[in-house]
Amino acid sequence: MDSKERVELIRRGNELFNSGDIAKAAALFVKTGYRDGLTRIADHLFYDKRQPLVALKYYRMVNRQDKVNEIFERMVYAFGKLMGKEPPKRKVELPPLKVSPKLKILAEEILRNNEAAKK
Repeated sequence: MDSKERVELIRRGNELFNSGDIAKAAALFVKTGYRDGLTRIADHLFYDKRQPLVALKYYRMVNRQDKVNEIFERMVYAFGKLMGKEPPKRKVELPPLKVSPKLKILAEEILRNNEAAKK
């Protein structure tokens, strides 16, 4: 498919998605490989429709491993509850915080000014 046809199909898919015809929009997004549209389909299914296993298919298409892992973790938790066992609590690890150098300098200035004002 050429780029002009792809753009038209994506545009049509967006219109279908916005009008609520999710199945037809999904078919067009899959056909064009439109990652943003597939992610929106998956998010809609996961959060709005509460269909994580259907959403899982779309998250895999766009390689959203974070969402795939989240769905698997929820499945393990639910299975543990079903079996009458409490799954082990996991410690949450956050990635290191990235701060702009300009913002860091500004924050240090504010702290210095506050210290000077207290004296």
